[in-house]
Amino acid sequence: MTYTVKRTDLQQQKYKYTWKRDKGDGTYAGPADRAKVDKDEGYEVADFIQALMNDHGKTGTASVHAAENALQAPQLSTVTSRVDLYKAVKADVRW
Repeated sequence: MTYTVKRTDLQQQKYKYTWKRDKGDGTYAGPADRAKVDKDEGYEVADFIQALMNDHGKTGTASVHAAENALQAPQLSTVTSRVDLYKAVKADVRW
């Protein structure tokens, strides 16, 4: 079973997201662009959390919020690598 993370699932009152590419983003760079997560772009956060949840059979808003809180944790503020974030968030939520 897969879960689709929707914009309304994210804690937009707690974390500020933009729903379009940042000004600093160039045109889509393919695999290089997919290697990083821009944590203030809501669509990238939703995509990252959705992949993590689906890999571990998780569903529901509570799981979204747990992953989102872990992703946005201060200790990960400078981490942008999708692989590193995946490992850190997975460990934090204990999936």
